[in-house]
This record gives sequence, structure tokens and C-alpha cells, in this order.
Amino acid sequence: MLIKINTKKIIHAMVVISFVLLASCSTSFAYNNLPWLSSFWVDDYIDLNSSQAKQLKIIIKQTRNWHRQVELPKYKQDLIKLQKTFNSEFNISDLTQQVTVAKLHWSNLLIQVKAPLIELAKTLSTKQQQELVTNIQANLADELKQYQEQTTQQLSEERLKEQLSYYKDWLGKLTKQQTQLITVANEQYINTFVLWQCYKQNRLNALQQAFSYELRNVEQFEQQMSIIITDREYFISEELAAKNQANLMAHVNLLVSLNSTLSDKQRRHVNKHFAELIETVDDLIAD
Repeated sequence: MLIKINTKKIIHAMVVISFVLLASCSTSFAYNNLPWLSSFWVDDYIDLNSSQAKQLKIIIKQTRNWHRQVELPKYKQDLIKLQKTFNSEFNISDLTQQVTVAKLHWSNLLIQVKAPLIELAKTLSTKQQQELVTNIQANLADELKQYQEQTTQQLSEERLKEQLSYYKDWLGKLTKQQTQLITVANEQYINTFVLWQCYKQNRLNALQQAFSYELRNVEQFEQQMSIIITDREYFISEELAAKNQANLMAHVNLLVSLNSTLSDKQRRHVNKHFAELIETVDDLIAD
């Protein structure tokens, strides 16, 4: 099964390019129309002028074309390998290796878009810079408000609901034993929301600092923006890193435990899911 990775980046539209978890029939449409769709995401954060909007669409189109030619074939091979792993006696080491591979794909994407995004950032006016920072800050405040409106119990129940839905999607109908395994794993999950908010705030603070550098030193601006775009680990605290690792290992252990409980019907269901994902990647490569 796939390890889902969820991340927000400075230019929100670029997130869409990474959404090749490929779960719906609309994926091909979204992927092939990224330049056109980008304005819907960017408008939430910043009002680009016509020249900047054109520049962003070019960046996204070029990145999508590179991604289609270079990265998607790698995704296909990784899916095939992951399917073979699933159909064998896989262990914790096998799955953690797949997580490392998934992170590498995301890193490759960020490295690819870094230089053109920095060039685009250089064209932002002071007003646009302030608008971007203000809107990101408002989004963080809204996330925190929604989080604080829920009790710990409600958060846990909502996460369990999402987890059960996720595994039902992959396995089909769950047995009582499987539901219990997922429930216990959910109870052991370490909530890292506040730590992630600190991470996002630190990154936003760095963006503000980068904009101040731009007025005085272009080289410092480029260095700071490079870190913001590509070096996620730079902003992750030791506590968050440790808890992320603990949650990852708990998730991997759950997958290993679930694998030993699967019926032949469930295994066919998973393999069908893999086949559909691989077919979707093939379609995107061919488009």
C-alpha cells in the first residue's frame, strides 16, 4: 500500500504536480491542464500580474512535461516493485525503503522547480510579497482555529474514520481483526499538528526574511529561497522528526500485521488497485 505524503509549498499550485497518487478518473484531466488550473490555487494567496501569471504557467507546463518524461516512468517502476513486495513476504525494511524512494521523488520535483520559482519570486512587488505572507499567515490561523474547535477525542475519531476508509478502499470489506488492528494503531498515533504548525510558521518567517534580503542582497535572497523550497528538513524540529519517525514505524508495523490477515479476495482487490494505478500512470505518460 502507498504511503501518503501531504505537503504545502510556497507556490501552492505546484503542489498539484505531486498528486500522482492517482486515485480518480479526473487525474489525467488535472495533470494535463495544470497550467490552466494553476490560477485557481494561486489566487488564494497572491494576485499575479499578467506577465507573472504567464511566467507561472510556463513553469508549470515545463515542469509537467519534465515530470511526464522523467519521473512518471520511475513511478511506474516503483508501483510494480511495490506490488511485487506486497505479493511476497515483505518486512519492515522493505516498506521503509519504499518511503525513502517516495521522498526522493518529491525532492526531485522541488529541485526541478527551484530555479524558475526563485526567478518568479524576484518579480514580486513589495505589495505582492506582503499579500503572500499575509494570506499564508491567515491560512495557518484558520487551520489552528479549526483544530482547536475539536477535542482530542474528536480528532482521534476523525482520523480513525479516515484510516478505515483508506484501508477499505485498498482491501475491500475489513474483518473484525483488521478493524481492531487499525483501531489500536490509531490510538497509538502521536498527534503532531502543533509541531507541524511551528514548522510552517518557521518556514513562513524565513520567507519574510528572504523578501527583506532581496532589497539588499540578491545572492542572499536566492540562497534563502533555495532552502525554503528544497530543504524541508531544515525547518523540522528534532521533536517533530522523532515523532514523525515513530508514527512512520507504527504505520509500517500495521501494514506488516495487516498483510498476514488478508484473504485471497482482499489480495486480489489490492492487486486490482495496483493495476489501476499503473494503468493511470501509463495513460499520463502517453497523453
